[in-house]
Amino acid sequence: MNDTIPPSGITKVILNDKVTTPAYQKSVISTLSNRKILIRKNGYIFSSSIREDCLCLGILPYFIEGERTHHYDIDLSVKGKCILFGFINSNETIAILFKPDKETYNNGFLPGIADVFRDNYIRLARFLINYGFAENFELDLATRNIMEESKLFTETPLTVRELALQPAPFDI
Repeated sequence: MNDTIPPSGITKVILNDKVTTPAYQKSVISTLSNRKILIRKNGYIFSSSIREDCLCLGILPYFIEGERTHHYDIDLSVKGKCILFGFINSNETIAILFKPDKETYNNGFLPGIADVFRDNYIRLARFLINYGFAENFELDLATRNIMEESKLFTETPLTVRELALQPAPFDI
């Protein structure tokens, strides 16, 4: 596998409900894996959706003014077929999860839907790394379990880097 992280194919980013510049995206994303900031903020929660070349990403610290934040507090203005959500933890792990609809939960992915989820996982990981997120963060156990149970990847990635290096349908 090539050691260079391929591009994500994302050209437009809506971050916390604002269209942002690459410079701003880098300033935000690079702080998410900064250990000192992570410890001070007690980690982050996020929700994301990708539609075509647009990433909609909402990020909140675990606590705001002493109150616990929740994923349902994050409004994504652009929603694709797949919403990934998770946690960025001070122990240098990241959870990237999804909640399947009832039909998917009971019957597994319909043809083509697994490809959408796999594509979103890979594109999110590539975007994060390309904008300064630490590639050595481990995917937490829940993330690895959901990937294995869903059979999204032939071999389950262990880190954000391994996830970003997976072959994607949009790769040329």
